[in-house]
Amino acid sequence: MDVLIVDIGGSSVKLWHTAHEEHRKFDSGKSLTPDAMVRQTKVTVADWSYEAVALGLPCRVSAGRVVEDPPNLGPGWVSYHFASAFDKPARLMNDACLQALGSYDGARMLFLGLGTAVGSALIADHLVLSLDMGRMKFGEERVWEILGDEGFEQLGAKKWQKIVMEIVPGLKQAVMADYVVLGGGNVKELTDLPDGVRRGHNRSVVEGGRRLWEELPDPADKPAHWVVI
Repeated sequence: MDVLIVDIGGSSVKLWHTAHEEHRKFDSGKSLTPDAMVRQTKVTVADWSYEAVALGLPCRVSAGRVVEDPPNLGPGWVSYHFASAFDKPARLMNDACLQALGSYDGARMLFLGLGTAVGSALIADHLVLSLDMGRMKFGEERVWEILGDEGFEQLGAKKWQKIVMEIVPGLKQAVMADYVVLGGGNVKELTDLPDGVRRGHNRSVVEGGRRLWEELPDPADKPAHWVVI
């Protein structure tokens, strides 16, 4: 199946395709509405053909539906009918879950996306669990304030990496993960990684989109063998 993957972030929307190596992108931000996102996506990939769409959104997604507007984007995402807008079948996931699904190699995995904020998800045997570990406190600040873009800019690369080395092992232990995958735009700034942690790649979202369509059933069916929360 040829799938268009739309990875929506707080600063950009990245567009991938299961049959293409390249990716394309355009700016997002607090003024980006779902209508504007769909219009710009169609223009940007007008020469691509695809049978279905997989979307990763930086907010809560339950049973394949957006249940709250993304805090870093414009309004109107809740109850938006993406399949009608794209005129293609569409499935949705939290963006960290979609990256995690594409990065998963078995056992119990914690995914952390270090970008505008901090996305997080846990995958264990047929369970995909969206998390919000960025809201946890480290000292007087939230984890997303330290490990996200804001923290990186304030701390600088050297101090930021040192804190990553302190925080990530604790989060790994908190959910009893066998390993951690670090994704997101800022992972390229890390020269060292804690034990049991590996570097992810933005392209893993392509495998996540493929798995969402080819290996996971329709979220509305609520099957017994896969649970997405």
